[in-house]
Amino acid sequence: MKTKLKKLISGLTPLTGLIDFYLEEVKTLEKRDTTFVISDMDDTLISRERLAIDEPLLKQSRGQEGNKVVINHFWIQDIIKRFYADQNPPQDIVSIMKSATDTLVLTAWVPEYAMMKYRAAWLENFPIEVVYDGKDKILKTLQYVLFELKYIPNEIVVYEDRPQFFIEYRELIEWVLWCKLTIMFVEMDGNKWYKKIEKV
Repeated sequence: MKTKLKKLISGLTPLTGLIDFYLEEVKTLEKRDTTFVISDMDDTLISRERLAIDEPLLKQSRGQEGNKVVINHFWIQDIIKRFYADQNPPQDIVSIMKSATDTLVLTAWVPEYAMMKYRAAWLENFPIEVVYDGKDKILKTLQYVLFELKYIPNEIVVYEDRPQFFIEYRELIEWVLWCKLTIMFVEMDGNKWYKKIEKV
């Protein structure tokens, strides 16, 4: 099994020996019958639809490409004021997070931009981690459980509009943490409601 885990983690980092470290850390943690809820931010908790429609430069730019456009062509504060402040996004996932034992907003953006959106969307009651790229969310999930939660939940539920990395690395997370990973695909209809929240 360890060989397979090293092969899986090699798609995320050249430091494949981290698997040995993580497996040793897991042995020191208690298992709890709780659910840890993780949610992406953009197009999962708050929509970027209007931003993409109103700013042609951002229509085809997501992730780090979108970051470059925002930072190099716009003023971040102006983008926040026009598209994120005073919004009223649907509360379906937020309500689930409020009732969970532990939660995390896990997003991939430039930290300064992410934190401004996080505050504008009134998400400050939830912890947040900002990673560089969507793929980095996998190692951050493992690290957060091991070093921040410091216990192993019975289940991790992830809400994502782009869940491909969690799907690809589901085995890695489940095998290292010995818990169930439930992945929920999210499709928003602007900030009006959710078109879809379904298990994948």
